[in-house]
Amino acid sequence: MGKDDEAKGSASKADLMEEHVRLVKKEKDMQQKSQEVNAIFLKLDQAYKTSKGTFSIQRYGQLKDMIKEATSESSLQSLQQVLHDGAGEAAGRSGLASLLHKAKEFSGESQKQTKSEPEKATGKTSFMKKLKNLTGFSNDPITDEDVMTADELMRDNGRKKRSIQQLTNQLSQCLSKLEKLKHDYEASKSHAPPKRYQDLKEMIKLATDAK
Repeated sequence: MGKDDEAKGSASKADLMEEHVRLVKKEKDMQQKSQEVNAIFLKLDQAYKTSKGTFSIQRYGQLKDMIKEATSESSLQSLQQVLHDGAGEAAGRSGLASLLHKAKEFSGESQKQTKSEPEKATGKTSFMKKLKNLTGFSNDPITDEDVMTADELMRDNGRKKRSIQQLTNQLSQCLSKLEKLKHDYEASKSHAPPKRYQDLKEMIKLATDAK
């Protein structure tokens, strides 16, 4: 028996559907955060290049403001929260399972198990619509879980997991850069203004390198 067969044997279609809904939301949240973080680095890079035409005394203050904005507590905490959300996914699964149960009750699917196949299909569609309304995915432009086969769900879940891992790695690197920038900025406060001015320039160039 291959790995796919073993996985399918241990995961029912309902389990795969539940996992798919969770992964769709996780991937979407991380993609949004990635765009926000990339915008921080882009703005920092553009502001640094624009400031090159400014006298050093005025530019000194501008460099400090750039770094403080890029490394604000709200930005760092928001990024840390997205990266640490994985630890709470088990609780999230329980919450989603509860929504699944409620949606199933609303659709009356549990009372329709003895009815004909067309009726079951209708109940299933109704169930998924209610689930998506409850979880905020009613307008999500992806293939509906209720029309995907178990194989399709398994493949798409695997793709989303790889995408989420890649996004996690990228965001972790961005967080490390921003935390280092904040740390170096605080450390530079003990330096005299001429030395600190040079330090600030190097910090920003290092942080925006390869971004």
